[in-house]
Amino acid sequence: MQRLRHTSKYFRLLYTVRELSRKCSILTSNFTSSIEASDSETLTLQRWSKTILSQDIGLRFFMEMDNNRTADITNMTNDELNDLLQDLMSKNRDKLLSKYLNECLDKQKHYSTNVLKKLFRYCSISGRVDMVEVLQKYCFKVDYHLFKRNGEFMHYVAKAQCMKGNSQQGLSVLKEAYIKYSGLRSFYRVIFRELINDSVLNRSEASMVIFKKYVLEFSETWNDHYPLICYWHICWSSNWFSDQQISNELLETSEALQNIVRDKASTFSINILRDYNEDAVVRLLQSLLKFHMMDEYAKVLEILFNYKLKNKDLRGCTEIVKNCETLGISLPADQQGRYIKMLIYKDYSDVKAEDKPKKLTSKNFKLKF
Repeated sequence: MQRLRHTSKYFRLLYTVRELSRKCSILTSNFTSSIEASDSETLTLQRWSKTILSQDIGLRFFMEMDNNRTADITNMTNDELNDLLQDLMSKNRDKLLSKYLNECLDKQKHYSTNVLKKLFRYCSISGRVDMVEVLQKYCFKVDYHLFKRNGEFMHYVAKAQCMKGNSQQGLSVLKEAYIKYSGLRSFYRVIFRELINDSVLNRSEASMVIFKKYVLEFSETWNDHYPLICYWHICWSSNWFSDQQISNELLETSEALQNIVRDKASTFSINILRDYNEDAVVRLLQSLLKFHMMDEYAKVLEILFNYKLKNKDLRGCTEIVKNCETLGISLPADQQGRYIKMLIYKDYSDVKAEDKPKKLTSKNFKLKF
């Protein structure tokens, strides 16, 4: 047998043999004596084998030994260092990655800008604020122009804080960056939208309240309504009652949001119906009616009525027609004609179940006022 280069491989092999010997009564000592190694290596390995076989040491022990092996980056080329850091990221080896990042900072070892940005993204998504700050210091020393051109990479600090659960600190950092680097505000809006999505998906009630405060502040202080409309939209389209309540509160609080919803009501309705979210459209109709936006109400109602016609939802169409009569709203003539035809021929409503074409199932529909 060839000489083993890494002792950890030898230990794993011994572990496997030990398990086999328990079941098959194989003497491990005979196996270890057959290894062709030098005298010094054999003596060392035999001592380790006695320790291993006399103790209950699992395979995890050997895996941890491999994981804890470190490399000397002092004489590494830039390409070798790039490969090492990317390999650690791919394996989620955060402890070793943090160690090497600190060594790169101390020894001023350079790695590529592409790897640097990957590291920023990886560390921020992982919520590793400490590692993001090390990367900031590294970039400040190695490439100051890149550091300033990217707004000191403060947006990654903000994301890391939010992913760690510190929404207040994260949004405070993002607000500071927004004020300090006005040329990057369009980019910060995108970051804000991503943080909003993450917050709603993580279902943190405390974070939801904090985000509500900041989107309103951005809207009122800088007339930047993009974070506000993003936050309202994701809460409005959510299936969670608490999110829907926040969307209603935002509409009541912000006149700017009311104006945006008035202008985009039809677009919002068309897009949300592509996801078959009828409930969101009904809630939007209720809001439009509440704020006396009757023209927009009529347009959205036409969109919903057309959707019901396409799905042969006779009950839903009838409910919409009744509400139109109550509110004095007229539906387009072509839609009325299609509805009458469906009433006359009882499209898909009175035929046998086996003759029904496949269509979208819909719940009992009723508009509420």
